[in-house]
Amino acid sequence: MRQVVRSSVAVIAFALLATSCGSDSGDDAGTTSGAEKVTITSPADGATVQVPFKLAWDSTVPLGPPDTGKDHVHVYVDGDESDYTVVGGTTFQVKDLAAGEHTVEISLQHADHTPVGPTSEVTVTVEGGGGSESPTSDDNGGGGYGY
Repeated sequence: MRQVVRSSVAVIAFALLATSCGSDSGDDAGTTSGAEKVTITSPADGATVQVPFKLAWDSTVPLGPPDTGKDHVHVYVDGDESDYTVVGGTTFQVKDLAAGEHTVEISLQHADHTPVGPTSEVTVTVEGGGGSESPTSDDNGGGGYGY
């Protein structure tokens, strides 16, 4: 009888393990497969830019405005995560940065604004600057959400 119980426990444990190791496509908000990535492709890290300049990135997951249920990115400057713009596409126009060195970061977010995890950043030197610290303006799928 003990052998039957041990075998049953082993079968149940194996079944639970097999179910928990199933693949996750990452399509559902709130789930991740670990393969999600977002990478800034332009401008290059260390570049000297003039405002306005286009920030561009690649993502391994489909992006869209939060109301579509798709992931999106938050764009922020100089580590100020409380002042960001929501972008549902893969490009963004950065405007009005003061002259000097700035770090521009993007963070991949679920539709409910919880972090997926991946981030990417570049440091740029702005020549001539816009004189304001209001960092960003949208040109593709974000902003205007009041976030």
